[in-house]
Amino acid sequence: MLPVRPLGPADLSACLDLGADRDWPREHRKWSILLDVGRGFGIDSPDGGLAATSILVETGPVASISMVVVAARHERQGLGGRVTSAAVAAAGDATVFLHASDFGLRLYESLGFVTDGGCEGHVGVLADDGGPAARPINPGDLDQVYALDSAAQGFERRALLDRLLFEAEHVHVTDDGFALGTLLDDVTVIGPVVAPDEEQARALIRGIARAAGGRIRVDVDLAQPGLSAWCRASDLSPIGPAPRLVHGGRPLPGVAGRRFAPYNRALG
Repeated sequence: MLPVRPLGPADLSACLDLGADRDWPREHRKWSILLDVGRGFGIDSPDGGLAATSILVETGPVASISMVVVAARHERQGLGGRVTSAAVAAAGDATVFLHASDFGLRLYESLGFVTDGGCEGHVGVLADDGGPAARPINPGDLDQVYALDSAAQGFERRALLDRLLFEAEHVHVTDDGFALGTLLDDVTVIGPVVAPDEEQARALIRGIARAAGGRIRVDVDLAQPGLSAWCRASDLSPIGPAPRLVHGGRPLPGVAGRRFAPYNRALG
């Protein structure tokens, strides 16, 4: 049986090749961030390259699993289950969650994951409705951003947030909310969007969309249908929901009502 081994930043090129084998875009920056902040698990293919991968990112009492990919020539050999199980085992007592495609849903359910919400992507050029926009962050706002993120997540994740802030091209704030805009390929991905209400969530998205120009993407939490409807009315096209599953059906900490969008589907 091919062994599961650790993956790290040195495996970036092989991970990109594996994703391309399944027609994933070559998201160099996304893979690079995740391999740096998380723990990768991989299975080498006997004919070269990687046969399967997963990445675990641990933040306090919560851990996320993402980038579960199996090469087309190695599918239906149980490799996806093995790299996912390795990540779950490495997470220990943490509450483990992931966002799934329709293709992987049955696999994750067989491993003990239970559906608990999810998100839906919206992509395009935001039609400006002239509404109020959040402002760019000032140095004096940083402590408030840490506090708002901790309240929304239910725990402090300052080290991870510092890395995400460093990678972001845009960080905007309102009185009680914040959002990041990170350029991945040719799209500015807006998230996390943390706000007390939909009005401030819209202002955060407007602010970053105006600053970034061009195409944006927002993965709106399924618990926020009003924001999804506004995105669609603002010319952002839905690209399909991704259910969120939690291992063992354990509750996620924090205040779900303040989490309007995750950083991306790989991280909360």
